[in-house]
Amino acid sequence: MEKLLLSRGFSDKLYYYNFRAVWIFVGACFALNALSGVLGIADLAVITYGIPAAFAELGMHTGFIIWKAKTENCRKNKDYSKLTELEEIEL
Repeated sequence: MEKLLLSRGFSDKLYYYNFRAVWIFVGACFALNALSGVLGIADLAVITYGIPAAFAELGMHTGFIIWKAKTENCRKNKDYSKLTELEEIEL
């Protein structure tokens, strides 16, 4: 697994580490929920707001990776008509 990761670019490595961090966070939240009675924790707001925020951030990162791949493919294939559509972002 590490050999495959070493041959990737920076953004792919960053996405992999982001993906792992989100799932580690979710596992920690599940453990916190299971052990909250033993630990005496009454406020579990981190689970209510933390998990959706973590997946929202991961979703935005996934969208960026997909947009970046489409743009790079348009540049590589010299399809400039689609490239202008992808690079123009209207807010």
